Amino acid sequence: MPIKAPGSIFGRRLRAARQSLGWTQAQLAERLGLTEQNTGAPRVSRYETGLHAPDDDTARELAEALGVPVAYFHATSDALAEAILIFNRLPPARQRKAIAVLKELAGSGLKG
Repeated sequence: MPIKAPGSIFGRRLRAARQSLGWTQAQLAERLGLTEQNTGAPRVSRYETGLHAPDDDTARELAEALGVPVAYFHATSDALAEAILIFNRLPPARQRKAIAVLKELAGSGLKG
């Protein structure tokens, strides 16, 4: 059976995060506590293909299980998604420095 392509940004990013860890849909479902074979992996599949969208709590659980911020799933461009992942890995002091650099790059219109 052919693998169905993600039908949403959320689904595409969810699949990318899962695959970057080398996990199957069933393995991700298990980490979410969805251990029943006939419900866990199909639910993850429905999220990935865009057939269903997870509620906010489930999105947070998915993000936590995959070690990514929820914002990553909603990033509208690949560049923004990558920036979110990089920023999330920085310690707080480096996050503040990164924000300062970004503000400088963007110009004086973003003071604050």
